[in-house]
Amino acid sequence: MADLRDQERELTKDRLVEVTMQLLDREGNHALRLAEVAAESGVAVSTIYAHFRDRTDLVATARLRQFRAHANEAIAAVDVALRDGGDPESFAAAAMWPSLLDPEDAAGKVRRWDRIEAIADSRHIPELATQLETMQSDLNERVTALIEHAQRLGVVDDGLDPSAIAMLSQVIRLGLALWDISGDSRPDPEAWEKVVTTIFEAVLADGVDADSVPI
Repeated sequence: MADLRDQERELTKDRLVEVTMQLLDREGNHALRLAEVAAESGVAVSTIYAHFRDRTDLVATARLRQFRAHANEAIAAVDVALRDGGDPESFAAAAMWPSLLDPEDAAGKVRRWDRIEAIADSRHIPELATQLETMQSDLNERVTALIEHAQRLGVVDDGLDPSAIAMLSQVIRLGLALWDISGDSRPDPEAWEKVVTTIFEAVLADGVDADSVPI
């Protein structure tokens, strides 16, 4: 019986976090109300306090889950490339430059804005800031390891620091939020593709045909 109660408790907590994530995406942090979270979760407001210290704790938990999910998504495509045999060109494309050529990709927009909002919230939630730093450090290490693997495959220039390449890739993705708010001043898509491709080619090892990398 105790195990069943524990399972129900975890399910309720999980539901509260999922609903909070949905509301944060739909309305933003400032508009989030615990009464709305409770109503959409099918519980009383008091139930929220049985699982979380306060509103801040709930928001931090939701932001951390979003961040973790997006980090895992960023690695998943590379894992698939490796499972499919580790073809050098496919590996390079999956590891380094996915989504950069298409700033209008809907999933990419969600990922970058979730991360930006999590970072913004962390300015006023010290616990969230600490945990985000830990998660980002772990993500940096994972992406760096992927770049190192590409260097061992002879795809990426081994004279370049893999951690710097990993950081550049993430910075550009996050920075695409500027594309979202640039309106008519955005560059022509073909011009953007040319610039991104040029940057991509610069980190490839000598002898690797950039045209064969499916970016």
